[in-house]
Amino acid sequence: MYEYFVIYDEILRIYMNFLQNLMLNYASRTINSDVEFMNIVLSDGSYIILEGDEKRVSIPFPKGIATTHTHPGICLFSHKDLETADHLFSIGYAVVSVMNTKCISSLYRRGVYTLDDKLALKNLVGKIKKAKNLEEVINIYRNLAFPNYLKFITYSI
Repeated sequence: MYEYFVIYDEILRIYMNFLQNLMLNYASRTINSDVEFMNIVLSDGSYIILEGDEKRVSIPFPKGIATTHTHPGICLFSHKDLETADHLFSIGYAVVSVMNTKCISSLYRRGVYTLDDKLALKNLVGKIKKAKNLEEVINIYRNLAFPNYLKFITYSI
């Protein structure tokens, strides 16, 4: 018998493999051009890849399981990315990530998206907005913890 958390761990594991196998080429293209790309794994398990603009990609999100977009610089979430993650977790997404050619950073659920997690994510948005430099941003992420089922992890590629 397994705890239901195992399902979320498996989603994350499979999705990280998918990103390393499919999205690394798009991350390279972003490094070379600043044009961002996004993938979305839809509720039925199919996926789409979208091309955005320089240093941004945005769409109205369909129902889905996971999404990642490429960054030309560091693979940490901007405050806008975090606001989008809040919305996506609220509509049922399990994983939201950003990546470049060296790493993938992910916010993911290991259960329901609780009000406490939502408030902690909104608090993180405020801290990132107020950060004055990259060092402050990195320190914020280094000390990041959520109260319940939301987790943050960075993978090296």
